[in-house]
Amino acid sequence: MKVLIITGGNIDDDFAFSFLKNNIYDEVIAVDGGLAFADRAGIKISHLVGDFDTIDGAVLEKYIHREDICVHQFIPEKDYTDTDIAVKLAIRLFSGKEASPSEKKAPPGPLPEQAGLLPETEEKVLHILGATGSRMDHVLANLQMLKNILDAGIDGMIIDKNNQIQMIRGTHHLKMKGIFGRYMSLIPATMNLSGITLQGFKYPLNRANTHFGESLCVSNELTAEEGRITIEEGTAWMILSRD
Repeated sequence: MKVLIITGGNIDDDFAFSFLKNNIYDEVIAVDGGLAFADRAGIKISHLVGDFDTIDGAVLEKYIHREDICVHQFIPEKDYTDTDIAVKLAIRLFSGKEASPSEKKAPPGPLPEQAGLLPETEEKVLHILGATGSRMDHVLANLQMLKNILDAGIDGMIIDKNNQIQMIRGTHHLKMKGIFGRYMSLIPATMNLSGITLQGFKYPLNRANTHFGESLCVSNELTAEEGRITIEEGTAWMILSRD
């Protein structure tokens, strides 16, 4: 299962159009101002989330009353950001605890607990566009949300024109073919990262340690056809970047 969240930060249209051509999604969640990009791109959305304080009223009117879209509207004065609410919605979609628009129209069936969740072997991918931009408070909050996605067993990524960001722990493999960018960085997301081993990279490591606030693993490069990243203890943001 693949889910796309389009939220209201900066989106480079040329990059995003090209990126989306190579991906097919089971569910698309538009978040407030992110609906403007979905509308420009002609993307079929299944869920619309937000307090709708940043989307043009004429664009909103085209979607808010459609029966094939689940609308999740909130008041502006709330405890959580629109993007946070969308991420939690996506996690529920992966778990089977949130119905899609077509499922809501279908005859009653077994509860998610009875029907079963996605098989553990099935792909669970969440892409988020528009999660970076000029509002650094929102950017940092969005980066933290990757932990909730990781904890849910979902392969989640924040993607913009120059960066692909995800949170990892344990062992992770990178392949040269189709890699997003030239540079790979690991940024500690926990106080300590222990037992970092990097194989197939320009600057290899063997069970190295670092901690929050250090730049030991910034700006490495994959040199082999496949690289292996191992973190024995701790969690890190893995950022693939290009100029």
